[in-house]
Amino acid sequence: MKSVILKVANIIGETGVYRFLCPGRVPVFMLHRVTDGSDGIPGDMTAERLRGYLRYLSSRGYSVLTMDQLWQFLNKGTSIPSKSVMFTIDDGFSDHHDVAAQVFDEFGFPLNFFVITGLLDEQLWPWDDQIAYAVNRTRISVTDLQLPFGGKYSVNLADIGLRRTIREIRNALKIVSQEHVYQWLSAELYSKLEVDFPDTIPREYRPMSWDDARSLKERGHGVYPHTCTHRILSTLALEEKQHEINEARKRVEQELAQCPDVFAYPTGRPSDYDRADIEEVKRAGFKMAFNTVPDYIRAGCSQYELPRFSLPENTADFLQIVNRFEALKEKVPRQPNRSRSFLPTR
Repeated sequence: MKSVILKVANIIGETGVYRFLCPGRVPVFMLHRVTDGSDGIPGDMTAERLRGYLRYLSSRGYSVLTMDQLWQFLNKGTSIPSKSVMFTIDDGFSDHHDVAAQVFDEFGFPLNFFVITGLLDEQLWPWDDQIAYAVNRTRISVTDLQLPFGGKYSVNLADIGLRRTIREIRNALKIVSQEHVYQWLSAELYSKLEVDFPDTIPREYRPMSWDDARSLKERGHGVYPHTCTHRILSTLALEEKQHEINEARKRVEQELAQCPDVFAYPTGRPSDYDRADIEEVKRAGFKMAFNTVPDYIRAGCSQYELPRFSLPENTADFLQIVNRFEALKEKVPRQPNRSRSFLPTR
């Protein structure tokens, strides 16, 4: 019954009635990994599903905004088409250039890349992906992990399985200081799980190159910083925050010969950045910053806390965001905004 109701709601949405009732709302979609089906890339967003979403937008006359167009809307009050959306993709893996960008190029749509500069410099790969890599390769079923700055996590793969273990370790690390999280991975996690720490970045986590980033920029896409190491800013001391923000901006400027003015907070939940982080982002010269709170952007919202929806794996969910059915639900008393629960964030 629920799926039938949603299908009918989406059919109504294609008439434009929800956009009429909820004007001035722009959905920004966030991707992380895109697979062509044969590359072993972790994640569930396939190139073909992404292509289907973009084909839908193209066939129905949607505008896919650039960062400059969004800025003009927010800062100058410039009008934008009611059928407007935007896309971003976080981290800077090779599939972002090799797969995702190729799909967007087919339709002439811009995609905005938030890159971890330390990843593109091949100095590291994200700490949360390293947890998944280690847990998926261990033969140890039970062990205790000593968490950074105190606390313990008891691994019991026989009881709770791989996916839940990965999620729980990630969550445990999100609420402690991440100053030494990368040292902890090699010294504690890999050691206790008896997994060899890779000498080089594993193939499935290989980054795009700076040459790739320059190519993206030349093709009309946006490339912006996502910190140096993807550590959660709210857990870091002021000096570390400043380094993550300013050094990432400097590296993008050095490589792309253009000063970046947009930023994305790592993991991006409201608890993952604080007022001090926002002030540092402002001082660094950024004019907009994105989090991962699933909501629409609208005139008057904070330019340093711009929300994004994770791009859904289900077409019906994608359509209810695109056609603003999610916005309409906010107006209905006691109706939960399902975007807050069915869309995952990093």
